[in-house]
Amino acid sequence: MFSGIGRRAGSWALAIGCAASLGCSASAPQAPVAAAPAPVAIAPVIEPVPAAVEPAAAAPAAPVESPGFAEAMAKLRPAEAEPARAALQAKPEDAQLYAQAATAYAATDTPVMTLIWGMMHLAMGGGASEAQVGQAFVKVLSERVVVGNDAGGRVSYNVRLAPGQMPIREHPNGSVEAPFAHAFEGLFGATLLGFQPPWSVEEVYDVLSSWAGVVATRGTPLDELLELDGWLVAAAKAGHLEAYCFRLVGAAFPAELKAYKAGHAKELKALDEYLKSAALQPKRAVMPDDLVRLK
Repeated sequence: MFSGIGRRAGSWALAIGCAASLGCSASAPQAPVAAAPAPVAIAPVIEPVPAAVEPAAAAPAAPVESPGFAEAMAKLRPAEAEPARAALQAKPEDAQLYAQAATAYAATDTPVMTLIWGMMHLAMGGGASEAQVGQAFVKVLSERVVVGNDAGGRVSYNVRLAPGQMPIREHPNGSVEAPFAHAFEGLFGATLLGFQPPWSVEEVYDVLSSWAGVVATRGTPLDELLELDGWLVAAAKAGHLEAYCFRLVGAAFPAELKAYKAGHAKELKALDEYLKSAALQPKRAVMPDDLVRLK
């Protein structure tokens, strides 16, 4: 036994026994109990809410252009014809400027505009330059529309009204654009089916009748841009398209024109009246490098 514990153990036993029996006359002094502190109100801490950050908008995807697109577009404005083209663009209500631009483009690699602007010149009422425009018109057709036979003996048409391959611009939504000159070249070729050289007024009339028929029945991607299309359809429906063709290119076929005049003076006079009352009035001049949506 550890001897040093006895006395302390006795004292603890006495205290415990007294408390248990409540027989002790004097109660143990109680330690004062401190009052509970009053609650202190603490203001809640409000953290600032960061402003919502909008995600940065993705940059729109750029269109994809065919190789050499810019160079191909530049060729549609040949330097030697630029003064006439620029003058027409600045004043599209002047019929004479269409004649000047048409003849200026005849010797370039974009002679399609000789056809377009030449037809517009007459549709607007024509003028003193009609014979010159008609000669340029037929020169382009004769030199730029070549009819031959392929390896199988079938008739083939080589149409060269615009320089090189058609440049295209494709947008992310799948739409495709091409310059007017190349688009017309491609569509015009379809109207040549059945054509056999040499050219004549009647052959021109057949081709333009086919073109007006396509515009009237199915339409083309050019119709909104090329106001001439609607005019040709209206002239055909009014019965003036044949006389229009004789006046358009008759100067290049004097014998054919002379014979037509002898038997169709009434039709030519009716065309004159039609041009006075229903002449084409373009809002703008179509340009070779105007982009046309093909799909």
